[in-house]
Amino acid sequence: MIPSWSPLPRCPAPRPARALTLFLAAVVATAGLSACGTGRNVLGTSTSPCFVALPTAKRAVHGHGSLAGVRLVDTARLTGADGRPLRHLLGMLPARPPRDVCVVAYAGKFTLGQVERPTGRPPSSGTGRYAIVFVGFSKSNLLGTFVVPHEPLAFARLHVGF
Repeated sequence: MIPSWSPLPRCPAPRPARALTLFLAAVVATAGLSACGTGRNVLGTSTSPCFVALPTAKRAVHGHGSLAGVRLVDTARLTGADGRPLRHLLGMLPARPPRDVCVVAYAGKFTLGQVERPTGRPPSSGTGRYAIVFVGFSKSNLLGTFVVPHEPLAFARLHVGF
C-alpha cells in the first residue's frame, strides 16, 4: 500500500551551484573591502607629496600653532588675482625659489622672533594669526617663514559627500 501523503525529503542545492554562490560572495566581499582601503595612502590631491615637508615646517614654527593647511605651488604658474599675495611673499624670499614649493600654514599667534628664518616685515600689530612656511619641494629645505595676519591663499579644502 502506498501512502496518500508522503513528504519529499529536502534536497540540498547541487554542489556546483553552492560553490558558485560561495565564490561570488567571496568576490563581492573582497571587492567591497578593497574599495574601502583604496586611496588612503595619499590624499588624492597634488598636495600629497608635500606632506614630507611637515617636519621641516613644524621645526620652523617650533611646534607652535595648529596646522592650517599644506599646498604644493608651481611658482611658474602663479597668475591672476588669486596668486598675487603668494607671488608677493615669494618675491621677498632671500633666494630665488625653486619651481615647486611646498607652502605650509600654521594658525595661532606668531611673532617674527618665534619662527626660524623670519622673512618679510612683521604685521603692524607685531603678531600675526598665521605662520606661512615655504619649504623646497625636492630637498625639503626651509626657504623662509612669514608671519602674516591673513592667509595668502585658501588652504582649506571642501569635501562634498562625506
